[in-house]
Amino acid sequence: MRKLLYLFPLFFYYLSYAQCTGCDVQNPTDPNYHFPDNTTVCFTSDMTFNNPTFGTNAKICIASGVTLQFQNSISGAGNAPVSLEVHGTLNFNQTITSVANLNVHVYDTGNITVGGGNGNLTIDGQINEIVNEGLIEMGVLQLGNNSNNKIDNFGNLNINGNLNMSSSATTLFRNEGGGLIFIGGNYGNNEQSVYVNCGTIISQNGFNINGGKIINTGIFTVGGDINLSGSSSEIYNFGLFTSTGNMNNAPADAVIYNEGELALNQYQGGNAAIQGPSSPTKKGYIVLQNPIQVGNVAVGPNLDFRRTTGVSDPGTVFMNSNPTFLTNVTYDCASTNSCSAPLIINPGFCPAINGDFPPMAVDDTYTIAAGGSSVGIVLDNDFETYGGAQATLSNVILSQVSTSNPNISLNTTDGHILVAPGTPPGNYTLVYQICQTASPSNCDTATVTVTIQGTVPCYKPAATAGTVLTPDFGITSLSRADKGGNNWPGVRKGAWAVLESKNKGFVLNRLTDAQVAAIPQADLKEGMMVYNTTQNCLQVNIDGTAAGWKCFNTQTCPD
Repeated sequence: MRKLLYLFPLFFYYLSYAQCTGCDVQNPTDPNYHFPDNTTVCFTSDMTFNNPTFGTNAKICIASGVTLQFQNSISGAGNAPVSLEVHGTLNFNQTITSVANLNVHVYDTGNITVGGGNGNLTIDGQINEIVNEGLIEMGVLQLGNNSNNKIDNFGNLNINGNLNMSSSATTLFRNEGGGLIFIGGNYGNNEQSVYVNCGTIISQNGFNINGGKIINTGIFTVGGDINLSGSSSEIYNFGLFTSTGNMNNAPADAVIYNEGELALNQYQGGNAAIQGPSSPTKKGYIVLQNPIQVGNVAVGPNLDFRRTTGVSDPGTVFMNSNPTFLTNVTYDCASTNSCSAPLIINPGFCPAINGDFPPMAVDDTYTIAAGGSSVGIVLDNDFETYGGAQATLSNVILSQVSTSNPNISLNTTDGHILVAPGTPPGNYTLVYQICQTASPSNCDTATVTVTIQGTVPCYKPAATAGTVLTPDFGITSLSRADKGGNNWPGVRKGAWAVLESKNKGFVLNRLTDAQVAAIPQADLKEGMMVYNTTQNCLQVNIDGTAAGWKCFNTQTCPD
């Protein structure tokens, strides 16, 4: 036991160090250290810095369980690339302004805290990318002038103050499925910003879209007012989007699209149409605390409106409005069990970080008789983009990802599932992927379930007990026919007749389906055999009837 205790710190050190690779410098101790150009500095023990400086292409890696503290300011060359790989803890004790081009990756064991969770972080570098799988916590996040930002959150991102961006910033912001973003203050968009939410966003206050785009396939809750002013503001909801404040000022070129559930407290939208899915197989549901004011806009198609209290009808849903209704606009269809499509708030896809919709690979199920064949075309129910054109081999790249049995495979040249002869009956799965030809990194996967029907192949030992049958009749091409039980063919036991040759084949009568069907009923016998040239199989009649012909191509136990 004592040896194990001695070994554990060494093992922990090795594990921590293994998370940081390519280290040029380890554990510097100067509190005013300059992180050199083109150098990777790794930390496997705790360290506190006062006023560090950063060179170009400086990289910091913090191992799991290690805490790195920056007490005061940090400085470096403007727009110089700086990378942070955080497996442990990185603390900024006060407000931070970064002029570097940041490349930050917080791993699932890592966290970054600014000012104890209430300090402000200003990012003024020109090109910045943040990937968070752990925890990032701060007060205000400010994205500066002319910055180009990409933020991809898989973990927890807590912004306890405002999320601000300058009018010249370009920001792609995605919250992945399973990710949680909390915003305590207000936040704003601009025409160059795209917010994609596939996880959960909780915003205690409101925001100004200001010409930006929001795509929600998860849970998006807004506690304050939403201002849709600005050119071409867009909200696309496929999940659950809840606004407990007011939604206001939507210009005519704004887009409000709902295919999930859009829950609104108050809406005085202006001139923006409220759109639903074009396909009648889908329906968007809008739940209202109060009547809404939409003016003379078009509403629909395939939308359902429901007031949370009282009767739901055009008079209680709309006020001071004269909308034009497109097809299949209904009112609380669930109360009469008349909804044309179910409510779906978990659509099962996440757009790319730039807002592009992924292709849609849809699961398939096929059943096939034993014996080997091809079945189905997996692309038949797939789409090149969500809600777009059907996927074909001209607009997607098809590939096999995995299979539970090598006998089950995908023909990527035509989309068929191939089942090799002799594959035992059972249930098998195959995973395939489609990627857009125009954007090969934009992909989706699906699972194919293949059920092979039939009887499990049977292997039985030969019967060697009982009376030995000695053949009295044989035909040979080897010139050794004789008579007697100890000569040929009598030496071949267990048959009525013996045929043998080393250079000649035995050919049954070869008949087509039509010729087999033409055999008179009176001539059919149980055990009659032919080779069916239409079905390419040895065919045996099992009962002496016209319906008794069976292909003898699957090994099995007849008993």
